[in-house]
Amino acid sequence: MNNRQNVDYGLLSSGEFTVNEISVAHRYVTPPNTYLRYSNEHKHDRMVYVVSGRCRFDMFNDKPTIASAGNIVYIPHNIAYRTEWLDDISGEVYSINYIMNDTAGHQITLCPEIHMFHECDNHMTDGFFKECYYTFENEGFGFALKCKITFLRLLYTIATAENEKKNSKIAKAIKFIESNYLDDFSITELAKMCNLGECMFRRVFKSETGISPLKYRNRLRIMRAYELLVSEACSVTKAMELTGFYDASYFNKTFKAYTGKSPSEIKGKKR
Repeated sequence: MNNRQNVDYGLLSSGEFTVNEISVAHRYVTPPNTYLRYSNEHKHDRMVYVVSGRCRFDMFNDKPTIASAGNIVYIPHNIAYRTEWLDDISGEVYSINYIMNDTAGHQITLCPEIHMFHECDNHMTDGFFKECYYTFENEGFGFALKCKITFLRLLYTIATAENEKKNSKIAKAIKFIESNYLDDFSITELAKMCNLGECMFRRVFKSETGISPLKYRNRLRIMRAYELLVSEACSVTKAMELTGFYDASYFNKTFKAYTGKSPSEIKGKKR
């Protein structure tokens, strides 16, 4: 899971930085399409937007980031990492490569590790990446400046999404679920954290996240189960138990609802 506390949202919201040497790419990929990049091999940070397919990003460790359609993945320039496209679905991806400097001219990063932003409006962020790519490819008058402006709008959207989440009426409950999604807890507990009645809490939660608290927790559990199946010598049964599911039928049904494939299909592919 991503540690959102490592992202320097204060830097983003302050705007005390410059963006330099920006370039944009777009490509289609056929799984597995594995890619390796070594530490300081490139000087650019990278924002990757997944249009379709599912991609695994990791820093050569057992904590991968699994990105799917609509997700934005940030990769700092000074780390070693690899990517691998999963399943049998062809992927499409946009990437913006850039250098960010502080007011003293020193290169800086938003986060010391790979991080996924998934709270942003998909339609809006999709538009920013495509607009940036179209501008860069056509190289019209002031194209580099326009690319930077579009990219800054993307960063502003990311910062705004975080600020809205921080000021949410259910922020405490969301933070609690994200930190304790493998444990069992009640709606009563969550509602009390937010000083809301249970009915009001359910309504606000659905309004702000689009899903119920149970589905929010289950989504986190399934993401973790997926990570276990694709990255470790972990059986389907073990992945189920480690992520808090005790009914195989329910686990399989929930897993397929979120990933489009059954746990055994994911495990079989890794063999």
